Amino acid sequence: MNEVLRLMGAHRSVRAYRPTPVPEEHIAAAVRAAQMTSTSSWIQAYALLQVTDPGERARLRELCGDQAQVQQAGAFFAVCADTRRHRLIAEREGAPYESNLEVFILALVDTALFAQSLALAFESMGHGVCFIGGLRTGLPEADRLLELPQGVWPLFGMCVGEAAQDPGQRPRLPLEAVWMRDRYPDDGSMLGLVDAHDALAAEYHAARGAPGRDWSGGTWRKFKQPLRTHLFEYYRSKGAAFE
Repeated sequence: MNEVLRLMGAHRSVRAYRPTPVPEEHIAAAVRAAQMTSTSSWIQAYALLQVTDPGERARLRELCGDQAQVQQAGAFFAVCADTRRHRLIAEREGAPYESNLEVFILALVDTALFAQSLALAFESMGHGVCFIGGLRTGLPEADRLLELPQGVWPLFGMCVGEAAQDPGQRPRLPLEAVWMRDRYPDDGSMLGLVDAHDALAAEYHAARGAPGRDWSGGTWRKFKQPLRTHLFEYYRSKGAAFE
């Protein structure tokens, strides 16, 4: 196993940090490396907003569902899809800028690829990392707090810093549930793979004092009702289109 595979296989989400600032040279190096990630048609549709003001960090902690790591980590970033640059270029040229669902997807994919590379870069320097989807919970207020312009769409947060815990690793689905040849498996086969994963997940939870829990139980409960229904209107208000 080479060093890249070892690093990728060692990932875990760190949710407790020491208050050690992340050196600026580490951030710059990580961002430069992540910028080399694949980007659709070279559009580079992402932006990384570091939040340094302690008061704003405290408020974002609340808006993210009172996740302490948002305030405590050595660095916190709002990871954004960025179509603002494209709009400014079009405006300068006197050309129309047509936003639609494909534009939204392009920006989301570009940003997700960039963010995963960024996380790996930070982990390669010994930092812990945690993505914060909870940023979307209070997104309209977070947007006002950060004074984001039209065409910049926060997708999630990212905590980076010196880990104050070793949370261990959550098991992942069997390889066969993810890597398929030619066709998607039939439903019975897929559920069999889910059952195998549930057995590992049950062991994981039991070892952490939560017996009786598994992966599929948590999954169906998560999706039994609509999630964050305010997002459609929020993103549309910021210039996203879904046609």
